[in-house]
Amino acid sequence: MFDRKILITGLLTLTALFFTAPMVFAGGTTENSGTMKEIVIPEAAVIADESGDVNPEIVEEGKLLVYSYEETVTRFFLRAYKDKYPQVKVKTAVYGELDEAIAKLRGGFTADVLNPCVDYLPLLKQLDLIRPIDTSLIPRWGDLMDYFQNLPDLDAGDGKVWMVPSDAGLEGMMYNTEKIRTAPSSWKELWNPAYKGHIAMQDYARNSIAIAALALGYEDPFHLDDEQLAEIQDFLIEQKPLLLKYFEGDEEVDSLFSEGEVWISLGWSSDARSLSDDGVPVEFISPEEGALSWICGYSITRGTNYPIAAHAMVNHYIRPELQEFEAVDFEYFVPNGRVLETLSDEEIELVGLDKPEALEKSHVEIIPDNYDKWLQVWETVKSTQ
Repeated sequence: MFDRKILITGLLTLTALFFTAPMVFAGGTTENSGTMKEIVIPEAAVIADESGDVNPEIVEEGKLLVYSYEETVTRFFLRAYKDKYPQVKVKTAVYGELDEAIAKLRGGFTADVLNPCVDYLPLLKQLDLIRPIDTSLIPRWGDLMDYFQNLPDLDAGDGKVWMVPSDAGLEGMMYNTEKIRTAPSSWKELWNPAYKGHIAMQDYARNSIAIAALALGYEDPFHLDDEQLAEIQDFLIEQKPLLLKYFEGDEEVDSLFSEGEVWISLGWSSDARSLSDDGVPVEFISPEEGALSWICGYSITRGTNYPIAAHAMVNHYIRPELQEFEAVDFEYFVPNGRVLETLSDEEIELVGLDKPEALEKSHVEIIPDNYDKWLQVWETVKSTQ
């Protein structure tokens, strides 16, 4: 299983990207001009073919570089595109974290299609690295569930979006069902003195502060003013005597659950299933205040010389076969509703597609505008004895 949730938590270095001078990297193998090329399509042209792909007759000839995670640029993921558009020479480049990708793009590395998440879109827009995607050139856009089509964070105006979503996931709570007999329903349970010494929080400013905000009753956990941050800081300091520890990643907290040391923590449905399969009595719940969620997808870089080929690639990544693979093998919530026609009831339940309301009620993770203050709050919380 490809674990994207581990790869989208490198935000501590993002603030520095705004202020450091651009670094110079070797350019990609694509023909990228750095300026936004106009899309010109003959008036009588047919945009989509019967399969839901962009019509090959309108796709330019040239080189296209897809810059993404290693797991999503395999032969399996790209074979159908290459067969459909032989006039496009597809190249790939991979990164481990989006911080790395943005730094390289700022330094002159050239690509055409990028695989970001919603929380990185404001930065990509501010750095002028991506261009709006014309949804009229994404034939499968209408197959996406309404929730994904109407995400405010994607809206670029005039029927355009900054990213076409391809996968998503929830971050809620995991709990030991033998130690906690009544299923918890609220983030407030992470402050329950009955679980003293058996609570774990993630050592990650954004998630922990957002969770505290929700537990305190704030409806928008990613837009907090100074007064609210001060209250949250006190609330997190108040929690410290109840904690077993702050954990770094899911492997660490999973181990703590396996050993019986942790009874409740931030967690993920896939981890809870894995632990349960190993005989550990753990379940996942989405708190009543709403879980946190991540949403990732594909964007087009501003300087691509082949914008129609790039749109065709973005459309390709939400084809049902690839979406089904992401749901079954990666255990992701996928936005293409047509996948429901091919997945079994068990597979639908496995990734939460049977309960789309949990995602609709969730709080999509973003980078707060005042994230530097969030980091200061977290540092104070961590250093307070």
